[in-house]
Amino acid sequence: MVDPSFPDDPEDPEGPLPVLAELGLIVLGDEPLGTVLERVAALAVQAVPRISDASVTLLENERARTVASTGPTASRLDERQYESGWGPCLDAAVSGHRVLVDTREPETTPYPDFATTALRVGVLHSISVGLPLTTRVVGALNLYSRAEETDPAAPDLAERFASYAAVAVANAALYSSTVERAENLVAAMQSRATIEQAKGIVMARRHCDADAAFAALVKASQHRNMKLRDVAAAVVASAGEGWADTALSG
Repeated sequence: MVDPSFPDDPEDPEGPLPVLAELGLIVLGDEPLGTVLERVAALAVQAVPRISDASVTLLENERARTVASTGPTASRLDERQYESGWGPCLDAAVSGHRVLVDTREPETTPYPDFATTALRVGVLHSISVGLPLTTRVVGALNLYSRAEETDPAAPDLAERFASYAAVAVANAALYSSTVERAENLVAAMQSRATIEQAKGIVMARRHCDADAAFAALVKASQHRNMKLRDVAAAVVASAGEGWADTALSG
């Protein structure tokens, strides 16, 4: 059955449906995990308009690594985030959220260092989407664009593509010893649940929407040099004691 939420032009051979069909051809054990992930990254560039490069980040024992990319630009931008410990791909992987960055005004984003680095190599926009949690897979799909303007549909397309890609990656991962074990999935589920709780607290206190609440948590994590999930846990644990207000005021 065709997913009606994933728009497609039947006259466009490069549209999303052929890409999703190719994702569906990825069968358990047919190819090494690395090959599968390289295909997923390449298909992401085809599926989402105005994307120049793509990569896949996986988390293993709380360590992030790029397991596939379409070129050196995506790999280098990912690695810069891993080295600094901050960045949209890391927060997307941990939280399950999608994180959009316009690099042309670095100081207006929660990720000024990443934005400055990306701008230097000609990347003007990035979209990082947390892969939906599936057996043994915790990570993010990262998309980088050199276009002056992104397609308005790109964030939604990226999120929907990630939901399909996560299944393909998980299927391949069943036969790979390099992908995170089940206990890492449990930890990731707990982290995402805590972040969602913290968002709810921030939304209630600030009377803001979910995106603004998430942005406040991201800002606090960098301002206090704490991991996003640790800030979220502190907000949840101390919501009634005022810590949340103090933590998010910076």
